[in-house]
Amino acid sequence: MDFFINQAMGLGNSGVEHAEFYRAKRFKDENIPYKFVFVSLVPELHQAMKKWHLHRDEVINMWEYFTLGEKYLADGLPRRTKPKKAVTITDSSNTIRLKHIYTDSGMHIVEHFVKEKNKQKPESKVLVVRVFKVEIFNAKTNELKATYEITNSENVESQVQNIHLFNQAGHHLFFANLVKLHRYFFEILDRFFGGQSNFYIDRGDFVDEALVPHKIPNSKIIGIIHADHLADRNDPTKPLWNNYYEYMFRHLEGFDRIVVATELQRQDILVDFPKEGARFVTIPVGGLTLQQHHPHKTELKSLKLITASRLAAEKHIDIAIKAVVALHNAGQKISFAIYGQGEKKDELAKLIKDNHAEDYIELKGLSDSLAQIYPQYDAFISTSFSEGFGLTYIEALNAGLPVVTFKARFGSMAMIKDGQNGFLQELKRDDDQFNVDQIIKGLNRLLAADYPKLCAQTQVGMEKFSNETIARSWRKLVDGLRVS
Repeated sequence: MDFFINQAMGLGNSGVEHAEFYRAKRFKDENIPYKFVFVSLVPELHQAMKKWHLHRDEVINMWEYFTLGEKYLADGLPRRTKPKKAVTITDSSNTIRLKHIYTDSGMHIVEHFVKEKNKQKPESKVLVVRVFKVEIFNAKTNELKATYEITNSENVESQVQNIHLFNQAGHHLFFANLVKLHRYFFEILDRFFGGQSNFYIDRGDFVDEALVPHKIPNSKIIGIIHADHLADRNDPTKPLWNNYYEYMFRHLEGFDRIVVATELQRQDILVDFPKEGARFVTIPVGGLTLQQHHPHKTELKSLKLITASRLAAEKHIDIAIKAVVALHNAGQKISFAIYGQGEKKDELAKLIKDNHAEDYIELKGLSDSLAQIYPQYDAFISTSFSEGFGLTYIEALNAGLPVVTFKARFGSMAMIKDGQNGFLQELKRDDDQFNVDQIIKGLNRLLAADYPKLCAQTQVGMEKFSNETIARSWRKLVDGLRVS
């Protein structure tokens, strides 16, 4: 069995989850069995599964297994139930002390809160309220199935420790930390599904440490890199790795394959590991059915822009808004549609309002039909400082839209050919005004370009991103894992 291991998923997800969803479709194309495995406690998991069209037998959550038992591994959740409403208990100072959460999967979660000094900011006089203990019951039987503590220190904001599992095949089990718990859980998965497991590590605290040091017999470990792997290479002999991938790079021998989304990133990694070419494999984390035709584009008189992104700090959508406002104020007829949700929504809405731009810049929310929406616009804009891949780039290009974005590692540099299918602008991470000016420059270059020619070149070289090509690449990787 092939297991896609991740921390969690939700109603709104990052590119990591969407990469997993896409991979699952390609595995289905090639009849490769797989399971999504989530190791965090996710109360809204089955709501998210419904939203993202995941079937019950595709998904395994570690805490649901410990609560619901072995039959859950084979068939998934039998049926969703209507949960009770959450109950919060406060003390006389209106501080939360206890919270009862009921899930539609049949779990009753009890969170215990403590009010204490902020250990990360000991100079602060403001007390913080946090969860320090969690109990998990089977809601149907009221049986206690698991407990754990969440500790807090100056160096680590929260860490799960002292985990108890009750009545696991008649046994009371104890684990000092998540590494040991995850190891136990992965061994159960391997045994239940007949061994010969392939573990794809997408994301998850302590997952690497649980699987790599003492590999489960006959298993294979595949690391997936979803972002820029490098913080800096100022000293070529001592590269500073992205924290998410540091363990992987320090224990390469424990990984049978490591998958990156672009050949550009693979070649960058081989600068530091020139003898490891066979270990690193390039497979795009997203693809599409190539369009044979797209609407003929005429010369631009006005400019209708679109972006699709999580509304998160690292996407820097405020830069795009400021650039569009500047062009509008200079007399350019322009509009900008922003698709997506995220924690920066209110801040971006305020920025639009403060600039009196509500008539031509709009937050559109989430959409499941971007492929049909893209052709309504003239160009795609992205102001992200880093995209490991950038699925929205190829979706926009496939719809015939030129892309204006930053020259950032790795997705934009791999897909956008400056002046041919879009425009790559310089980036300074610590100079917002420079970046706004660069996006303005890119949009002006678009307005001055031979627009029909740009559109005609958006699909050049897109064959490697076709669903069929990517499915075959995954089949080749899976088959090659056990060739010896």
